[in-house]
Amino acid sequence: MQLHQINQLDYPSAIENCWQNSLQIGDQIVLIESGLLRLTQHSKAMNALSDEKGVTLYYLQSDANAYGVFPSIGTPLTDEEWVTLTFNAETHISW
Repeated sequence: MQLHQINQLDYPSAIENCWQNSLQIGDQIVLIESGLLRLTQHSKAMNALSDEKGVTLYYLQSDANAYGVFPSIGTPLTDEEWVTLTFNAETHISW
């Protein structure tokens, strides 16, 4: 399982295509910083990506609190749970 860490709302199209095409069944995505805004501004696309690629979406609850958003998709993580998820991943990719 690879853990993909996304920290921006939007990337240039080449990077956006690269990270999305690198997803494999069973991978996990954690959205942090402004990346979690994808769950509110692009929720349909993120939900479709999750379903299509068979990946699990997570986001940092502390970042959601800081932005004042309440995502309707994805699973919130505490900072401690994020660290545990990172350590348990076979590989970790920060985009």
